[in-house]
Amino acid sequence: PLCYSPSEFLIKVDRREYQLCTFCRLIFVPSRFFITPEKEIERYLEHENSLENEGYVQMFQEKIECIREYCPDVETVLDYGCGYEPVLKTLLERAGYQADGYDPYFFPDLKPDAGYDLVISTETFEHLKQPGVELSRILRLLNPRGWLGVMTQFYPTQNGLPDTPKFMHWYYRRDPTHICFYSAKTFEWIARHHNFDMIHNSGRDFVILRKNPSS
Repeated sequence: PLCYSPSEFLIKVDRREYQLCTFCRLIFVPSRFFITPEKEIERYLEHENSLENEGYVQMFQEKIECIREYCPDVETVLDYGCGYEPVLKTLLERAGYQADGYDPYFFPDLKPDAGYDLVISTETFEHLKQPGVELSRILRLLNPRGWLGVMTQFYPTQNGLPDTPKFMHWYYRRDPTHICFYSAKTFEWIARHHNFDMIHNSGRDFVILRKNPSS
């Protein structure tokens, strides 16, 4: 679903199968194991994602500080996958940015010609059924030198390869709405393939990429 190359079986656990693309290093759940959109929405509404959740707000404040450090001159921002309560959008506006929110279920309207300085996607990429398609869309939403920030937990690795025993016990893969899993190498592939420069890679859960004018 990311690079469309052949994949190989990695593991089957908890009645779900996981495939590994040996080219882009994406681990993904085949579509036959997806839950219904209705159950997906029900799961999202269980999340306590609000301005009253201090830990949730602090997580976003840290990412905003990272944006200030690595993405100078940003004025317009799109929160891609903002959820039912767009907390990050609100915090970005409070920090002085012009911010919009997009979510396929809760805020489905996009401004296709906005030319955002920054698209930021937090705890969203793991839910994407077609990450390759979504990345192409994001490219079209960015201005010619725009930034892309992605927060998602990187899967455990050993010597650059998936650590299958740790992955099997990894809490993050147990969420039924989590169907795509990335490593630092996956984002290195994304940068090469979609003509981004890698600006920041935490090695754990956050990357910032910058679009090249020729992309």
